[in-house]
Amino acid sequence: MTNRSSNEIAPRCATPVGDGLLARVPGQCIAQAGRSLPDPACTLHDEMQVDVETPRLGRVRLTFKKQRYSRPLGKIPYVAWLCRHAEPVDGA
Repeated sequence: MTNRSSNEIAPRCATPVGDGLLARVPGQCIAQAGRSLPDPACTLHDEMQVDVETPRLGRVRLTFKKQRYSRPLGKIPYVAWLCRHAEPVDGA
């Protein structure tokens, strides 16, 4: 296991089961982590992880998954990051 700095981004291959601590992570922390990710349309990875510091939970690793969608009757597909899982990070 490697040590990561706060807000370090890493690709992720498989989504963990369930959403973990996601319901307890403040929305502003999720939004800040989402803004630190690269443009989803330009990256090759379907999942990315970001470690963030939260006020009550401490360090949390958020897993974002690439979400593809289009508007009704739309011909242009869009891509966005969607936070799917949160887990505590051990203070190594």
